[in-house]
Amino acid sequence: MPELQDQVAPRIRRSVRSLDVDARDVSAVANVIEDMYDDRVDVIVVRNALDGAMLARVGAQLDSGARPVAWARPNEKMPIEDLQLLGTDTPATPTFQAPRGASLDDYLSSAATHASKASAVFDDGFDPAGAIGALLGRFSGGRPVELPRATDGRAYVPFTIRRLVDGKQIGVHHDYHYRLDLYRELSQQVDTRTLVSYVATLQAPQAGGELVVYGAASDDPDLPKLPNGFSFDLAAIEERYDQARIATRAGDLFLLASGRCLHRVHRISGAQARMTMGGFLALDKSRERVLFWS
Repeated sequence: MPELQDQVAPRIRRSVRSLDVDARDVSAVANVIEDMYDDRVDVIVVRNALDGAMLARVGAQLDSGARPVAWARPNEKMPIEDLQLLGTDTPATPTFQAPRGASLDDYLSSAATHASKASAVFDDGFDPAGAIGALLGRFSGGRPVELPRATDGRAYVPFTIRRLVDGKQIGVHHDYHYRLDLYRELSQQVDTRTLVSYVATLQAPQAGGELVVYGAASDDPDLPKLPNGFSFDLAAIEERYDQARIATRAGDLFLLASGRCLHRVHRISGAQARMTMGGFLALDKSRERVLFWS
């Protein structure tokens, strides 16, 4: 396995265990999804994982409006975190529009209506869901990678395209979502010890947009919070915990144990938006398959 990059900060409790590899040689990290589950790795960046030129072209067209689409904006009530989505209007996460998440039926209905719209923005002959499944398979330890389906046969969303424009960010959080109603079926199928995010970059912003990962686990008993008792205290987290700041380019992919690690996306600056595509993945309970969705 490539050397872990422990990035030291004051008052460190636990290092962020990060890996940075090129897609041409990933044999040493072919089982890194399991390594994330077993708390051996927090984040891995895979450079040149997908066709960067093609993704950059699609990202630029979407960002400029040359390829017009209808963006969903589930966080519009919190302007600084106004993440724009293509592929669903009912994401598999809490939002400021639905703080406890959507119902499973609403999510699956949105998937049936909107998922194909995200696939349609790519070049003819490119199957993004198939490409993501094949790419994730390189890190699955030989396990098959599959899109889950509900008990009624409806498919989950394979990925969403996300756009963050000038002045926007994603605040510090973790992604342990299994308690939401939307996950009532998935939580019976997957190993719920953590959740892994997968994100590929279509377009990097002019400035900002880095992924910041902290050496703070979601089950730490004394994570600093603001007086409201709900929001994390970013200043205190920055002071107390180790962190790794990761910048990506078009075609790069990262996998993050986001159900365990506190993380955020640094504020965007400039006219060029941060454009990504991604979602979540998990091992099934028997550790024989990897399921992915968004």
